[in-house]
Amino acid sequence: MTSLLESTLESEHQRIREFADAAEASEFSADEPRLRHRLSDTFSAVLSRHLAAVDDVLLPAAKSSTAYGRASVRDYVRHVRELEKVLHELKARVYGAGTADMDWDGLWHEIDRHLDDHALREAALIEQLAACLSATETRKLARRFTVAEERAPTRPHAYTPHTGWIGRLAHRFWRIADAFWDEAEGRVIPHRPAKPPAHPDSLMHRYMTGAPAHPSEES
Repeated sequence: MTSLLESTLESEHQRIREFADAAEASEFSADEPRLRHRLSDTFSAVLSRHLAAVDDVLLPAAKSSTAYGRASVRDYVRHVRELEKVLHELKARVYGAGTADMDWDGLWHEIDRHLDDHALREAALIEQLAACLSATETRKLARRFTVAEERAPTRPHAYTPHTGWIGRLAHRFWRIADAFWDEAEGRVIPHRPAKPPAHPDSLMHRYMTGAPAHPSEES
């Protein structure tokens, strides 16, 4: 049976891929000249939040509760840094910075390769956690992860600490700084969709949302 943690991460990877595919397929449009900027920024924000939440919530749990090991955590962080460097390259390419080294197709080949590697690494991490933690513990971990993700930095920070209390402190600092620049630059930062109501047809739900009453209730 799939745990809440496994299904949460699976849906996250699917969501990240959808944003990546939209950004990769974007082309210049006279009607929307900044479409590529917007889609690339959105993809980068979603992935950056995800990576920071894994650093803050899942890696400490793996280090303390499983046989995943410190060496595996260090290897995972090295991989994340490389992925974040590619996100820096994406921004440089989209905004026309002189530091951009790769063309559009080559850049997305590299991003796709890193995302495939990332999915495999996280699958191994989650498998270890699921084997060592109870169903209750993995549910709590999944909820902590989703909360942390909503509060995580929205830009890649490959050269600052990722783990431990220093990493968590760095993420808090960058969350504030990123939020300021997101507002200043008008970046679109998507949030998780709200969960559907447990009883979408109840009187309370219709009252709170202003939905019309059923004909049988209008008489």
